[in-house]
Amino acid sequence: MKSPSFLLFVILCILLSSCIPATPQSISLPTSIPPTSVPSPTSLPITSTHSPTSIPITSTLSPSPSPTEPRPTATRTPTGTPIPSDTPIPPTPTPPPQPLLLRRPCGRDYVVRADKPLQIFYGGWGVRGKELADQWATALVIDLTIDGETIAGKQQPLADDLPYNCRSDRFEDLYWLYSMVVIPGLPAGEHHVSMVFNSLRALPDGSGVTYGTGRLLENTFRVISQ
Repeated sequence: MKSPSFLLFVILCILLSSCIPATPQSISLPTSIPPTSVPSPTSLPITSTHSPTSIPITSTLSPSPSPTEPRPTATRTPTGTPIPSDTPIPPTPTPPPQPLLLRRPCGRDYVVRADKPLQIFYGGWGVRGKELADQWATALVIDLTIDGETIAGKQQPLADDLPYNCRSDRFEDLYWLYSMVVIPGLPAGEHHVSMVFNSLRALPDGSGVTYGTGRLLENTFRVISQ
């Protein structure tokens, strides 16, 4: 018969063996894991497709040239026949000046166009005989002033009549001495003109009258420019 102590020992051993874990067994893992099936994505139906709306182009903008880029210039095509460069262009004709004869027997007052050139004939000293006329041509001096300003004219060749004469003074063997000058014109208004005859030496005029030296005669006129 077993002793009680032995039985107690056996019970303890049994209890202890149940508490001690068994020797771990090696767990073999599979070398390849079978792929898990992945559900394919469900295709969603397209309900509608919006196509882009076309916008009409109303105008086209040309790019502006850069500041350093030269701007194009317009070129005009000549419509008429081109004139060769070596062909001279005729000058515009200048209108002739207004003629004006200052002679006291023709009047004291005269009317001219304002600011238009004037061709003034003045003097009108008649001498009978060609020889006396030639002597007077070197002795007669005619001073013309307009508004106090002396106007220098040029003596003309001897003539048997005065230009633009208002009366017929044609006599046999009669010669006229006169001068002529062209001025730019007179401004609008009234102008006072003086004509003085002077002789450098005493001479007869061929009609029986002899004139001395110095101042012989003065005529005054009024010229109205309008």
